[in-house]
Amino acid sequence: MEDVGKVLSHIVPYVILALNTVLFTVTRRFVLKATPSFLTPLIGEILATLELCADCAELGVVWEIHGNIGYGLALLAVCLIWSQTWEDAEACPAGPLEDCFLLGSSIISWRIATRLLGQIIGAFLTWRYIQAFWSLHLIPQHVALNTLPCQAGLQCSMIYGAIMEAFISFISRIVALETTSCVSSVAAVANSVTTVALCIFALDSSGGFFNPILASALTLNCKGNNFVEHFFVYWGGSLLGGIVARTLHLIVHRKATLVAKEKDE
Repeated sequence: MEDVGKVLSHIVPYVILALNTVLFTVTRRFVLKATPSFLTPLIGEILATLELCADCAELGVVWEIHGNIGYGLALLAVCLIWSQTWEDAEACPAGPLEDCFLLGSSIISWRIATRLLGQIIGAFLTWRYIQAFWSLHLIPQHVALNTLPCQAGLQCSMIYGAIMEAFISFISRIVALETTSCVSSVAAVANSVTTVALCIFALDSSGGFFNPILASALTLNCKGNNFVEHFFVYWGGSLLGGIVARTLHLIVHRKATLVAKEKDE
């Protein structure tokens, strides 16, 4: 029985990740077809956010069992899958909020509000969804996650954590913005590899979330951080890094457009 338990510990997290992929892909295919077009962004964000958060929760189990190598390979695989199945869903509030801060979009506009609401709903549903798997107590790690208080991801000072989240959010956002003009497969690989590198880089400090809704879904009100620390690091730091990246992107591309116009003239 002990040998069976050891084998299960090694394969169960990957099976759950695979089940998530199949379940959300099938759900997305059928649900979105039956959804009125004006609600598609809302449903798409709910499904993408729930899938992101559920997978990242299970990736924590992968890291406990197989360390950085197993974690990195599994994260790379799911990132590549997400890039092919999410379509225009973001599962991150950075883009919509940047549109509000930098482009003057209204946060209550239908385009922005539906995306943010979908992400909030997806994050809210995350804990119930992942507990459905963990409550089966298939492996010791699931038993602990199901019965013990959740632990915050921040393992450093609040200031350092905010700086780290701002930095990795900046890098992630710059890569995402600059690869929008690339072939989709190239962009997917570039963004996925960047995500893996940044997550591992910040794993032992801020936890490497660089996504406010993901951090809140998995660690808000968990043991180790208070609300001020959580929102300062994972919302303040992350959004600041993204805004700086988007600002630089806009400046560079506006200059490039002006130079191109001058040449044409």
